[in-house]
Amino acid sequence: MKKLNFIFSLLAICLMLNCDSDSSSDDGDDPSDCDVVTLAAAEALADFNDANELNFTQRCIAYKAALENVKQECGDETGNIQLLIDNLGDCTQSSNGPIQALMTANIAGEQFNVMKPNGFNFFNKAIGIVTYSYFSDEDYIRIQGNTTYQTINPTEFTKEITIWIPQSSWSEGTYNLGDDVVDFFDSGVTPTPHYNIVYFNNDDYPQAFENEGTITITEFNLADRIIRGTFEFTFMRSGNNGDIGPFDCMNGTFDYSLDDDYFD
Repeated sequence: MKKLNFIFSLLAICLMLNCDSDSSSDDGDDPSDCDVVTLAAAEALADFNDANELNFTQRCIAYKAALENVKQECGDETGNIQLLIDNLGDCTQSSNGPIQALMTANIAGEQFNVMKPNGFNFFNKAIGIVTYSYFSDEDYIRIQGNTTYQTINPTEFTKEITIWIPQSSWSEGTYNLGDDVVDFFDSGVTPTPHYNIVYFNNDDYPQAFENEGTITITEFNLADRIIRGTFEFTFMRSGNNGDIGPFDCMNGTFDYSLDDDYFD
């Protein structure tokens, strides 16, 4: 589907601002009409965000019509509503299909089956491409799984794993998973994947630091634009009372679309 969820999340704010500004205007519009069409647009948006491959176009067209009604009844001095309408295009789905981003892991004995990039429900972005020009010439795929991705801001119980995979590892195989980026220019070795973990547990040990592990890429498919695999590692936790651990991250899995423009 089109990557519009983040823009959609701003709709309620944009529409409220339009209604507030137009309610005091003397253009003859009834503010209650603005409220009615704004509510209808919010309902159409909720339906559209739950769309699947079978009803995507139908719900997109309904949402687009609802936005046109908002623009007519509430005005659009900022142009935000027209921007939303323009971004919907002709309401056809992306040829790349739905964006997949799913990580699972058993972290310190607790199983997490739905981890996604932080803010995924807003940004609808599976991966990122990162470069460390001061360390190596390679590009890295960044994949992330966050247990509280819906909220963006971390909670006192957030767990987040981020893995960076260098271009030399963009193929099926098992690789060492380090605790930091390898300095290619100093060591003269091929960069290897590395990771970071955030582990909040509402206790006195808010910091986590990484030990080495392994990552296995079971599929790297540029035709279908997908990367899948497994991982495991150990980590320590630190606080005012010292360090505790090690803790195990076991049975980690990842299944992510290669949706970055880099692969176009």
